[in-house]
This record gives sequence, C-alpha cells and structure tokens, in this order.
Amino acid sequence: MSVTGSSSEAERNRRKGRGCLGVFFGIFLLIGLGATGAMLLPIADILQARSWRETSCTILSSEVETHRGSKGSKTYSVAVSFEYVVDDQRYVSTRYKFVTGSSSGYDGKAEIVERLKPGTKAVCYVSKKNPAEAVIERGFTSDIFLAFIPMIFAVIGGGGIYGVFFYKAKPKPVRPNAGLPAAAIAGAKAGPAALKPASSPAGRLGCVLIFALIWNGVVSIFVVDVVSGWSKGNGDGCSTVFMIPFVLVGAALIVFTVYCFLALFNPRPTIRVSSSSAALGELVELEWEMTGNVRRFRSLTVVFEGREEATYRRGTSTSTDKSVFETIELAKITDPRDMRRGKVKVVIPMDTMHTFKSKNNKFLWQFKVKGDIPRWPDVDESFEFEVLPFRVRKETPS
Repeated sequence: MSVTGSSSEAERNRRKGRGCLGVFFGIFLLIGLGATGAMLLPIADILQARSWRETSCTILSSEVETHRGSKGSKTYSVAVSFEYVVDDQRYVSTRYKFVTGSSSGYDGKAEIVERLKPGTKAVCYVSKKNPAEAVIERGFTSDIFLAFIPMIFAVIGGGGIYGVFFYKAKPKPVRPNAGLPAAAIAGAKAGPAALKPASSPAGRLGCVLIFALIWNGVVSIFVVDVVSGWSKGNGDGCSTVFMIPFVLVGAALIVFTVYCFLALFNPRPTIRVSSSSAALGELVELEWEMTGNVRRFRSLTVVFEGREEATYRRGTSTSTDKSVFETIELAKITDPRDMRRGKVKVVIPMDTMHTFKSKNNKFLWQFKVKGDIPRWPDVDESFEFEVLPFRVRKETPS
C-alpha cells in the first residue's frame, strides 16, 4: 500500500471517529437541553403568577402521596384539592405548586398537609385571564434546583462537541532533555527578562466578583421566597434549612470579594531576572522593585520555591496533590527602607528536578514575594521561572 493510500485511510478513520464522538456528545446535548427546558418551564409560570390575584379558598382534601421507584425507593408529594369562588362561580383546583413530581423528605410534606387540613381556610392565587387556573404556593421552592441537574448533560455534550470539532490545541514547544550537551540546547538560555505574575489582583477580583454575582443572584430568588413565606405565617422549615448552606457560601463569597477588592490597594512587586531560564547548578540574579507604600509592610520575604503537582483519579473524581520539594529563602526584610528594591543571587540546586510539565505530573519553579500587612490583605505574588535540565559541557583539552 502506498503512503498516500495509508494517509487517506488514516484520515477517513479519524473523520469516522470524530463523527461517532459528535453523535455521542450530540445526544448528551439534546437530552440535557430538552430535560432542562422541560424542568425550567415552571419558572415561567412562577414569574407570571406574581400578578395573579389573591383569593380565599377552602381545602377539600389533602394528603401525602407515596411514590415507589423501580428499586423500592420512596418519594413523596403533596396531593391537595381546594375550592374557591370568582365572580360568583365556584372552581376546584388540585395544584399545590407549579413544580410537579415527587422528591424525598416526608416530614416537609407532612407539615404542609397538617397546615392544609380539610375544611381549613387558606389563600390561593388565581389567574386573571383564566379563573380555572389557581395555585396555593406560587413562589420558588427548593425542588426547583433539580432543574439544574440536566444541565450537566448539556455542558458535557456542548463541551464534547467543541472539543471534537472546534478546539485546536496549541503546539507544545520542544523542551531540552536532561543530559544533552550544552550545544544541543543552544538558545534555551535567554537574556535578562521581567517575569509575569501568575495572576493579578484585578483578575482575581473579577473572577470572584462574577462568580459571587451569579451565585447570590440565583440564591436570592429563593431566599426572597422563603422570607416571604415566613412573613405571611406559612414558612416552610425544610426549605429554610435547605437554603442555609447556599446562603453561607454566598456570604463567604461576598467576604472574599471585599478581601480581593482591598488587595487592589496593596503595593505591587515587579521582578527582573538575569535570564528568563537557567539550568540546574547555574546562578540566577534577581532584582525586585515595589510600587506603592512599602511602609505598610511589617516584613517582606522573597522565596525561590520548587513544587510538584500530581493529578490522579480516585474512582470517578480527579484529585491533584501539591507538595513543595525545595524552598530557598532569598531575603527577609523588616526595615521599610530596604523593601523598595533589592537584588539577590541564587544558585539552583543540582540535586533537584528541573521544570517538567505533562498531563498528570508537573514540576514547577517560582519566585514568591510575600508582604505581611497588619489588619489588611497580605501581598502574595508568584512568578513562574523555567529551570532547565543540567547542561553537560564539553571539557576543553589542556
């Protein structure tokens, strides 16, 4: 078989494989979007019901219905019927809330049924356009969160389709191997360079702020509904307890957002090195400079650190362990007059590991600048530095 024929067959196999993966992820996407859309339909009814008129009603019957799954599991739902009068005409409805279906948790349903005993006067909400439509609980309830579960399928499907058909990985640079002669890695050692920080205070603040706004925006919808229920005397204890962890996470995000905002006003370090990369056993000169009011610092520390990261799977989850294998303290200053700028030298230890990055394992080196500020967010900036393998140099004949 010719080379051209082999390459054409390989290309056809690749296309066939991409097509199968596309169909697989497409099914995930369609199922996820369809199920999510179906489960989010009650949200439109809930929002529309905000304008429904409040009407007095009488409970005709109420009970906790038990539903058995195929494996013997039990779920529960509230079954209720009530009558009400609109424009001298009697109507009967069996809708307690907009979210249908059943869920675990018998006690919460039993409390609702206990409150809505037959013959009890209650408040229901009636559609202005169609008086035959009425509901007792028109707000958001905790089981609306179940609607977000199918989104996982949609995200997996969409991400898979993007990865198969649209994502193009950047070519990885060829790195020198340990033990090669110095001539084989010519050009690897560059001249003086300014190192870039791993992240900026503004970038951290932006990420945290966006996540906090999305999280608290969604949670606030349900919190308002829970508070409204208690203010009307028909609060749901199960919904209240269910929302506590989400509210605590939202509060922690707000505190962390404020912390990141205050960090914007900290002094900022910049670092220049004599070479953008260096091999094991070589000397590196580092010069730092701080912008801002360094007198706020109680102490300033500059450290050269080597860290290992190992990623592995435990069952269905993926974990990453991080451990520091080398720490070299380059400077620790307590006098503000010496914090503004400084210069130090460091020899990269011979008996350590050079920079290495793979899918599951990484060996990283970085310069870290830490500034201790009393009663304020500290400065903690990291600057990654590439350490090359040991350079084997040829001996010159005597």
